[in-house]
Amino acid sequence: MNILKHYHITALFLLLLVLACKKNQHTRPVIPEPEPVPVKPPPAISKILVPIKLETTGLILNLKYKDKTDLLTEISDASGTKTVITYTAEQHPSELEKYKNGKLFYTAYYERADKKTTSKVIMFETKGSFYTPLGSYTLSYNNLQQLNEVKYYNHNEQLNKTRNLSYISGNLSEEANTTPPSSAEVNTYTFDQKKGIASHIKYSQILALEHEHWFLYFTSNNILNLENPKMPLENISFSYEYNEDGYPSKMTINKNTSVQHIKITYKALEP
Repeated sequence: MNILKHYHITALFLLLLVLACKKNQHTRPVIPEPEPVPVKPPPAISKILVPIKLETTGLILNLKYKDKTDLLTEISDASGTKTVITYTAEQHPSELEKYKNGKLFYTAYYERADKKTTSKVIMFETKGSFYTPLGSYTLSYNNLQQLNEVKYYNHNEQLNKTRNLSYISGNLSEEANTTPPSSAEVNTYTFDQKKGIASHIKYSQILALEHEHWFLYFTSNNILNLENPKMPLENISFSYEYNEDGYPSKMTINKNTSVQHIKITYKALEP
């Protein structure tokens, strides 16, 4: 009898245990599975572009660079005009030569006050092996290493002209040219907020002093207006079409009734 009672108790205990397990199964909280986190695409890599060709009616400029660098080494056109720039082993400008139909006619030598900063440029007329001094110009910089003063001297070291340059947001805003004994002639500039045509040409600000090409002055952004209050007929305006990387692909220059359209081609530098 005791054995039978024991079996009844055991069976009852097992039944209660099963019921408790089932109850626990019904009351167990359902934990929602986490939603998948969307994978963000990697940010687009901004291309570093330098101009290699500028085309307009009757003129094509071709630009060459030292291999895999931003160092401009040559500017040439179909008329036979060519400028060649050489650099030191430390990649600072050392010499600039101008040719016409293969003949050297002008040479400029760059001097540095320290290991990094070009402080003086000495100019020569060149005919064969004969070098005739033309003069020189000295360069001064602000605390951001922007060119802020250029003084031009003749071959007798007499001051001929002074250029003072001011900047806003990295762009040239005012240029005052003084030729003794005259008062300063002032040009003012405004720029867009896009990537400058020459923004990745190293030393473009210094090289621009030896060229009449506008684009070399576009060291941060691109010029929109050049104004001379004393000579409004000399005012120039610029407009652009931009490529997908934010650089000008076409430039239109307006001066009085004259309009010039320029197409610009670039190459990408390795980041």
